[in-house]
Amino acid sequence: NNNNNNNNNNKPNQTGTTMPLSKKPMKIDPKQRGLGMFLQKGVNIATQAKGEGTTTPPKKKKTVLENDEADGAQKQAKDTTPKAAAAKKKTTKKEQSNKTTPSRQSARKREKPEKLDGSSPPKKPKAAGPTKYHENSRREKGYKRVCGVDEAGRGPLAGPVIAAACILPEGVQVEGVDDSKKFNSEEERELLYEAIMADKRIETSYWICDEKRIDQINILEATMECMRKSTETLPGGPVDWALIDGNKIPKGLEDKAEAIVKGDAKSQCIATASIVAKVTRDRMMRDIDAKYPQYGFKDHKGYGTKSHCQAIEKYGPCEHHRMTFAPIKYMDLSKYE
Repeated sequence: NNNNNNNNNNKPNQTGTTMPLSKKPMKIDPKQRGLGMFLQKGVNIATQAKGEGTTTPPKKKKTVLENDEADGAQKQAKDTTPKAAAAKKKTTKKEQSNKTTPSRQSARKREKPEKLDGSSPPKKPKAAGPTKYHENSRREKGYKRVCGVDEAGRGPLAGPVIAAACILPEGVQVEGVDDSKKFNSEEERELLYEAIMADKRIETSYWICDEKRIDQINILEATMECMRKSTETLPGGPVDWALIDGNKIPKGLEDKAEAIVKGDAKSQCIATASIVAKVTRDRMMRDIDAKYPQYGFKDHKGYGTKSHCQAIEKYGPCEHHRMTFAPIKYMDLSKYE
């Protein structure tokens, strides 16, 4: 057996010298459980005697370089787990956002990127001006007398509010008519007003609520009243349908009217009514200015400009001022008596 072989190898030969041990490692049969197997490092003799366990050769001591490589491989293996991958992805996104997201100050200064051709749909061309689309669409549904209604003077601190109603018959169109606020000068608006009033085919009417009525029922109700009354006083009689500029329909017209936001820029008859209402009120304010020139009504038409407010502070309000409008309603008027 192995024990005998080991003992024989250490015996001296006939010449009296000791034979050197063989440097060639001894091959061990894993199925054979001899004493040589139990002498190996790391083998549990008790378990081997019972036939349990396997023989484990001694581990080779790793160098520093091999340890670093092993640690790197282990770390890479951990990074492949789902949790590690998600954490790494989250960290990467955060780092990218920190790199790519500028500060608020730099974001304001950042120029907008140029749009690529075909990236956005082409813009619709601006309309040339108000048309008769709304009037004609109502006439096609059987409404013969279709009028447009607009107001002037809701915002000023003095003077009346006026609403006008106009009917443009089929085939009649006023050249150059547009929203009254878009004209560059009063002269242009006045000339167009004269052309409208001179055309006997065009029906026009207007209604006025003065500053006393405005203070009594408030400016919104006064405006709605003017609109309704203007449709009822047209020369040809009541209307079949009314196109109202704005987003509200006056009481009494709910079943035969529609509100059109920015209607004076969309409808011919509303734009015509806008010019009639505006010029009529401007002429009234010039007449008031002749009586109270210190307020400058001919220039600002009663709106709350700086010069107008300074004049009110200096002279106090006159009989044409709206007493329920700020800043007049907060003033101590006793000092002007």
